[in-house]
Amino acid sequence: MREFEFKPGYYEWHLTDKATGEILHNVDDEEIDYLCFEPGGCTLTFSEVLNLCRENLISADILYSENTENNGVLLNNDKRLDQIEEIPIAARLMAETLYGYYIAA
Repeated sequence: MREFEFKPGYYEWHLTDKATGEILHNVDDEEIDYLCFEPGGCTLTFSEVLNLCRENLISADILYSENTENNGVLLNNDKRLDQIEEIPIAARLMAETLYGYYIAA
């Protein structure tokens, strides 16, 4: 099973394969701005952020399965995150990172 990293890039966040450094998923800053710019401040719970990350990965994987890119990334079938055990792991890493960066900080 792959290990992932999730780090900020230039106006986006990159989910990468830790071993190869290959970008597996991009999340544009505009997609996550709502995490911190709601009226009254950051109000999402960790569970809500986790669900949003999971949905984001599933939506991207659907595009990849249709040979369509998502935020500049197009993964072929051997790199996709459709393996049932990888999406929850990647989503949790993304949620922990985003929650810590935007909400809990």
